Amino acid sequence: MIIQAFIITVIGGLGNLKGAFVSSLIVGVLSAYGTLFFPVFELFFIFVIMAVVLLIRPQGLFAR
Repeated sequence: MIIQAFIITVIGGLGNLKGAFVSSLIVGVLSAYGTLFFPVFELFFIFVIMAVVLLIRPQGLFAR
C-alpha cells in the first residue's frame, strides 16, 4: 500500500492534487488489469509506468 502511494506521488508530481488524482486512476486501472490478465506481473507494470514517467518527465506529469 505504501509503495503504491509513493508511485502515485512520483507519477503525479509532488504537491499536485490534480496529478495525484490522475495518477491514482492510472495506477488503479493498471493494477486491476494487471491482476486480471497477468497476476504475477501486477506490480511490475506499475513500476514500468513510474520508470517511463521518470525518464520522460522527472518532475511528474502535472508538476510546474
